[in-house]
Amino acid sequence: MITFKKYARLRFGPVILIITALLTGLMLISGCTPASTPGSDQKPTPEIGQEAPDFTLKDLDGNSVRLNDLRGKVVFLNFWATWCPPCRAEMPDIEEIHQKYNDRDVVILGIDIQETPVKVRSFVEDGGYTWTMLLDDTGEIATLYKVRAIPTSYFIDSEGIIKAVAIGGMSGAMIEGKLAEAMK
Repeated sequence: MITFKKYARLRFGPVILIITALLTGLMLISGCTPASTPGSDQKPTPEIGQEAPDFTLKDLDGNSVRLNDLRGKVVFLNFWATWCPPCRAEMPDIEEIHQKYNDRDVVILGIDIQETPVKVRSFVEDGGYTWTMLLDDTGEIATLYKVRAIPTSYFIDSEGIIKAVAIGGMSGAMIEGKLAEAMK
């Protein structure tokens, strides 16, 4: 004889499992959280209207890139990782925008968080991405910018002031809208 408790478990167990799987998938699609980024319980930004914190990171060729050296240009910072589905999804749009704005004093800096140069280079070459990729191998710059989920993007005007912040994946139109705010 089957008790009501067993019947309920047999009848609703698979439904609960499916709902749990769907909710987990939704969380992954809406944004990825770096597993070991320190400071992840803090607010997600240096504030809009503040000066962007300066940093120096190495690019994939080992050259140092300093944010403050880019004054006079609009800068789009994009924190990402190769394992992050929303990061990967927005990259073709970022490449298209890079090609469109490359000669307009707009610099795009992709900041990969805590992955090896070999892994990042392979991903970038396979995707045909041509904007500057920087390596935040310790997560220090992600912490400085209080990144708690990726992708996270900062749009910085030519005077070094943060004009817009976006957490989560963006379409090309959304990116262009944020760039327009920074170009005003």
